[in-house]
Amino acid sequence: MNSIQTANVVLILLGVVLILSGPYILYRTVFGVVQRRREDPGASRQPFSNFLNIVIGVLFFVAGILFVMNNLRGNPFQ
Repeated sequence: MNSIQTANVVLILLGVVLILSGPYILYRTVFGVVQRRREDPGASRQPFSNFLNIVIGVLFFVAGILFVMNNLRGNPFQ
């Protein structure tokens, strides 16, 4: 296995990590909001922070898919 192939495998693994972390971030954000609201109905929703977490989760998921697809195609930029 030469270095280009090794780099593709590493980027595919990074893509898998991103694919798994995106939904996890979304789950933890929604679960955290629900849990805080259950404990204290008047608790702040922190809309900007939660929206930012949701955007980051979605971007991680999409970036992971693109990493995997690009590197399974053989990374045409090389």
